[in-house]
Amino acid sequence: MSHQLGRVVSVILHRYFGEIVQKVGDDLFTYGSKPIGMIVKTTGLTRTLVIESLRTLLKFDIAAFEPSANELIADYKLLPENVLLLIRYPRYLLQMKTKYGSEAELLIEELLQQATCTATVLLVTIATKYKDDKEKNITILNLKEMFISLVTAAYIQQTPVAELKEGSEIPTLVPVATIVPDLDTRTLMQAMSAGNLSEVNDNIYWRVNYDRFHQDFRDEIMIKAITRRIDENAGELMKFLLEQMYLNSPVWAKESSLVSALDVRDQCRRATDKPLLQQYLDQYLKVLEESGGGFVRRAGDASGGMYVVRVKFAAEQLVHAALDHVVTERLGSKAARIFRLIRTKKYIEEEDIQKNAMLVNKECKQLTYKLLEEHFISCQPMRKAASSGGLAKAIYLYHIKLHEVAHTAQEMCYRALHNVLRRGSHERGAHARLVDKQKRVRTIVHGMRLRGEAQQNIDDVEETLTPPELAVLQGVEKRLKQLSAAELELDRNLFIFKWYFTYPQT
Repeated sequence: MSHQLGRVVSVILHRYFGEIVQKVGDDLFTYGSKPIGMIVKTTGLTRTLVIESLRTLLKFDIAAFEPSANELIADYKLLPENVLLLIRYPRYLLQMKTKYGSEAELLIEELLQQATCTATVLLVTIATKYKDDKEKNITILNLKEMFISLVTAAYIQQTPVAELKEGSEIPTLVPVATIVPDLDTRTLMQAMSAGNLSEVNDNIYWRVNYDRFHQDFRDEIMIKAITRRIDENAGELMKFLLEQMYLNSPVWAKESSLVSALDVRDQCRRATDKPLLQQYLDQYLKVLEESGGGFVRRAGDASGGMYVVRVKFAAEQLVHAALDHVVTERLGSKAARIFRLIRTKKYIEEEDIQKNAMLVNKECKQLTYKLLEEHFISCQPMRKAASSGGLAKAIYLYHIKLHEVAHTAQEMCYRALHNVLRRGSHERGAHARLVDKQKRVRTIVHGMRLRGEAQQNIDDVEETLTPPELAVLQGVEKRLKQLSAAELELDRNLFIFKWYFTYPQT
């Protein structure tokens, strides 16, 4: 685990859980697996505070525990990759709202905030919170149906069950198969009207299945890439191929099982809004195979053609595109040209780079050495066989080690994300008083409008924010919006690198 990752994890923990949890998380990240006694000693916190912090980390699945050597004491460790998921919550909510609507968004939002929760508590809490909101029109029956839909689609899953092994006092969390819950509407209505959830007999806890969301993100990236490269019909065809892939292949397989053109044609017939795709399916399949960036390859001629979705290769191509963008932004378009040339040629001498890149020799050498210095390219020295009576001549072959360069770019993303998070925290802290005042004014104005008070009174309240204060707030909102957009973009790049590193490199 890298130093840059530790800095990002520390800032995220402070942003979402506060200073005490951050201190415990930093200690676990630095020292690795440790028992509670050692955490108390190294952090200087009381045992109670350490236990509460660990309970929070475990609840949100950003820490884990396992029996130590003597089987009587638990060792705790931090899960940095799960900490990074905290900044991805807005993407999860947007995915739900886009795909299933506002009710699904509310369910996922509440479950993300609670970390784990029973179905009854979850549904009654949301229904009670929005029972007076006529715009949303939230009912317990609709929430129940949406919850069952999300469980069926695997966006929500049961939490692991704790089991004690023989001879050990430390429980082990064992995943369980998710079963669609049988929720009684009458019991939910009674619990909502009584406002007392303590008597409800519901012991099954649920949590968000992040992997299901990440599968959607991956599919969306692949579909958008094909759409930009070819057109919307080709993107729809890529979507059909991915849907067929899930019927016979593991979700994160390197390559899908064989998908027949006949099965895809059946799906196209059901897509009545894509007549051109139905009419020219064979041509689109050929274009997708030849010009689709290698995402799909033809693997046989049976059943009108057999095709394979190359998920690992797609990740590699997307990493190439991300690296091209990183090099362009960091060193300029000419350096990116050299970088692409070296990648295309696999191994190339310095003289050949100057010939093919069409750059002045001095500038080409400077950019090549800069790429080497930034660890975007590597240099392999070789010696030619010596001629009779002469000395052996050394040549230097430039090439790209994709796995290492991807790690370098990932570290850059961690560093940039840390800077973005720190800057956002500074902006909020520096203008906290003004932001709080603006929130209070907006809350008061919203209540006055609901009560139907006169516009003159509303204007008087709004004028408590002076023009200079409004100007400052406008600048703060603009900067925070830019930082938020940068945070989401960095998270997308980190997702692509994580996807790439999922597969072992050969």
